[in-house]
Amino acid sequence: MGRQIIQSASVFLSPTGTTRRVVKSISQGLSMRPRFFDVTLPMDRDRGVPLEKDELLVLASPVYGGRLPVLIRDYYNRLAPGKRPAVAVVVFGNRGYEDALLELYDLCVAKGYEVVGAGAFVGEHSYSHVMGKNRPDPADEEEARRFGLAVRQTLLSDHCLSENPLLTTARRPYRAYLKKFSLALSTSRRCANCLSCVRHCPVGAFINENPRRVNPDKCIMCAACLKLCPEGAKFIDDDDFLDDMAALASANLDRKAPSIFLP
Repeated sequence: MGRQIIQSASVFLSPTGTTRRVVKSISQGLSMRPRFFDVTLPMDRDRGVPLEKDELLVLASPVYGGRLPVLIRDYYNRLAPGKRPAVAVVVFGNRGYEDALLELYDLCVAKGYEVVGAGAFVGEHSYSHVMGKNRPDPADEEEARRFGLAVRQTLLSDHCLSENPLLTTARRPYRAYLKKFSLALSTSRRCANCLSCVRHCPVGAFINENPRRVNPDKCIMCAACLKLCPEGAKFIDDDDFLDDMAALASANLDRKAPSIFLP
């Protein structure tokens, strides 16, 4: 007999909001009593996630360079272990997700979770308004809802996802993390000193809450400040980086499709 799960707990990192939108759509498809834990900001990660018995755990993360961001990987490793159904979700910027979904799957299995579904969805790239422009769009949201419904049906069948489908697109050991780089994050005269960038920074990288001063050792280059500034006052002032991004965008203008893995 399948599992009668009536509640879900979705935990996610979403600096630019795309992962949050995917998670909300998946939750609609699940049609369970939802609990949402947005752990993007430091204060939210400090509170932790009290997992309850007999609920479906949905773990979601953006993809950074084909891997899980270190910040969320370490946070998920602190979640309570134990036998419970789980769903692994990553969101990538219309380029590729490489080893990130396998990494999240492995993390779940290592904690004793039973993975009943996994998916890689598309969101607008953090550094571009061209790659994955305006995604997730209505078609993506419908795909995420259908995925949620399929997961609910999988729970009734009591089957779990094996690693084999994931290994066709990923590898172990995972690819190396990209070398940390520091870019010239600049602020134009349009800045209204609203402090939106300061409030939305996942790592508190702004020095003395000054929107024009960033600690490069703290910054994880998530682009939250660039994407969420209401005045469009933030920009990266680095010609080499901009040239690289233009080349990357031109090679990834085709519409990438989500990847869904079910038992």
